This record gives sequence, C-alpha cells and structure tokens, in this order.
Amino acid sequence: MPTNAPNIRTATEILNTFEPTVAPAGPILVATDTSPASDAAFPMARLLATSMHAPVQVVSALRPNTMPMYAFDAVPYPMVAEPYLLEGRQSMIERQMARTVPSATPWPVRVKVGEPLHEIVEDARATDARVIVVGRGRHSALGRAFGGESVLRLLQLGDTPVLAVEPGIEALPTNVVISTDFSAFSLYAAQVAVSMIGPGATVRLVHVGPALSDADVTLEAYAHGHRKEAEKGFALLKEHLEPYGFTLETVMLQGNPSERLIEYLDAINADLVVTATHGYGFLRRMVLGSVTTELVRSAPCSVLCVPGRARTIAAARATATAQQQTRSYAIDVLDAELNAFTTRNAGRSCSIEMDRSDLGAQSLGHGMPLVGATYDKHDRSISLMFGASTLLGEHLSHRMQGCESVHTIATAEGRDQVMRIVHDGGQTLLLLD
Repeated sequence: MPTNAPNIRTATEILNTFEPTVAPAGPILVATDTSPASDAAFPMARLLATSMHAPVQVVSALRPNTMPMYAFDAVPYPMVAEPYLLEGRQSMIERQMARTVPSATPWPVRVKVGEPLHEIVEDARATDARVIVVGRGRHSALGRAFGGESVLRLLQLGDTPVLAVEPGIEALPTNVVISTDFSAFSLYAAQVAVSMIGPGATVRLVHVGPALSDADVTLEAYAHGHRKEAEKGFALLKEHLEPYGFTLETVMLQGNPSERLIEYLDAINADLVVTATHGYGFLRRMVLGSVTTELVRSAPCSVLCVPGRARTIAAARATATAQQQTRSYAIDVLDAELNAFTTRNAGRSCSIEMDRSDLGAQSLGHGMPLVGATYDKHDRSISLMFGASTLLGEHLSHRMQGCESVHTIATAEGRDQVMRIVHDGGQTLLLLD
C-alpha cells in the first residue's frame, strides 16, 4: 500500500472511541388519543416505571377547531378549544387509565391544544422524557393518531426514543433483537434499551450485511474482511451489554436489511426489536432510514426506535464525568488557539451539526477527517475544513460568521471530544470520534 494512502478508520475503531452515553433522565411519557389503539401504552408504562424507577406522565393533544374567515381571506382561523372540550378529553384519559391499569396510582395528565404530534414532541423535550410510549395501533383504522406513520413523524420531529407497543403485552420483553450497524448510534440505542428489557432476557445482536459470496474471487477478500469487522463490532457491543445479565447471541444476516430483519423477527417470535434512526437533525427530519421505516410499519412485534444525534452524544460526554475538561476561548487569542486545536486533531474523523434558529438542526456530515480550523478577526468568522492529506490541498469547508464564543470538551487526559461554536443565527457542534 502506498505510504501516502489515507488512514481509513473502521466502524469498530470509531465506535470504540465513544464514551458510554447517558439516556434522558425525565419521566416516561404516555401519549394517547384515548382510542383503543393507544391502550397498550398504559400497561407497558407501568412495567417500565418499575424497571426504570421513573415516574409516568400522560399527554394528549386536541387539534383546535378552525373556521374560514372568508370576509378577509380564505385561510382557516384557529379557534381556542373550549374548556368543556379539554375537560372531556381529560375525563376520557382518566377512564382509559382506570380501565388499562386499574391498580396503578393515577398518573398526571396534560391535555394540550395544537397539532398533536408537535405538542407531544415539545412536551417530551420540555420534560426530558426518557421515552414516549404509544400503542402501536398498526391494524387500526386509517388516520388513528398513533399509527405507524405518526410514530415515524414523532421520530422525525424529535429526539426522544419512541416505544410502539403491540396490543396484549403484559410483561417486559424477553426475546429481543437489537439491530446494529456498529455505529455509535447503534451503541446508544442498545444502552437506551437495556432498562426496557426484562430480567433473564435473550438479546440477539443482529447485523445485516451485503450479500457476498466467497465463491466470487473478486468479493472473497471483501467478504472475509466484513465478517472479521463484524466480529469485532459484536465483541464490543457484548462487552457493553454483558453486565446486565442478558443471554447474548450474535447473528449475521445477508441481503436487504429491512426484509431480512422482519423475516428473522417473525421466525424467532421476537417481542421487541430495537433500532437506531440513521442520520440526525435536518437529515432525519427529511428522510428516516429505510430500515426504521419498514420496522415501524411491518415488524411483527413492538418496536423501540432511538434517534441518534451529535448533540445527544456531545451532551452525554459533557456530563459523563466531573474529570472532563471544559474550556472557553477568548476571542483575542482565538487564532492561536485554533492553530493549536488543528495541530492536536488534524486527521481525526468527526461529525458536524449546525443548529440554526430559523432552520433547526442540520447534519453537515459525519465520518469526515478534520483538516483544520482557522479564525478571521475581520468578520469574526471561523472556517472548519475537512478532507485528507492525499487531496493535495483540496477540501470541504464550513464557514461561520459573527462568532461569539468557542468552547471545547476534552477528556481528563486532554484529548478533545467536542467543540461548540456560537455564532450569528445559532451554533455549530464539532464531535470528534
């Protein structure tokens, strides 16, 4: 291999650099439209409350009535929900609670007014909810508030894990499949799932790879390398999950990921499948991964979907240990500080996410090698550049104007993990693998 070839880091090597991630610490949030399709969420929430030692809260939302104001224009004008409507929804939820979890102490209920899915996502964000629990309702009439398509919308709009529960569940799942591609987000999904799995469970770590045949000479080396890399990834996941006392198995499948996973779930009669949503921020809002989409729509069991975001892991790193170093950089020495940052981190793989007040969170990419960071004091702009030494000076860059502050998080040994740049219109997060 030429000496100037780029240093390609494997998925396992990248995954191994991520510190254990901390799941949200708020309540379990039951979302209901009071229909029978949402009944299954209540018994599961009671089981989770015991397992997670967390309180349960219930949220529901009424879509406001609208009336067209034709005298002015043809735009519907939202009307405030009458108190009797809010009281009626509250009473319906209380009856649903009494019917589905009769022995439980009544949980707090919030009835909101607005577009239901947006209101639920905002409520989950405000309470730092650990998980949104919904009845799966995939066989209910078209238009049910929490059918498969609405679960997908909850994942697109928010960052809270969503557990869509099959009807008739009376115990925590014990026959569980965790779908993995060995990314940091798959590890995070597994960590979120452990407190929702019953004691003594069998947990199968399943990876679906491309259909490769050793009989094809051109693919033989690639197939062998893929298997070896998958073995390393499985070993690392098992290392993180072994302390929980589950029976762990690893399974390699080949072919179309969603089709093979659904076939496998049906064959082993699984009662829960866990998946991380791929992409984050704006990218996830536009298109969820095809595997997540098909599992939510067609899996023969309950589905736990865990959104993965650079911000999630960055926040976890910031709070994981008091031994970590956080620094804020003075603007007048920022040029020198960024040069030093470049010297320390050039060539490291990283993810970058921009959060703008007008557009929300946008993923700008991940797995990109860092070339460097520079500061221009004339317009207070910072440029982040990505590429590789073999590009002979060519690289991608992201420029932020009106920079107000720069902060970094590093390990106790001084290895940089996160850079946060606050600038006009929002902030940019650089997450170093």
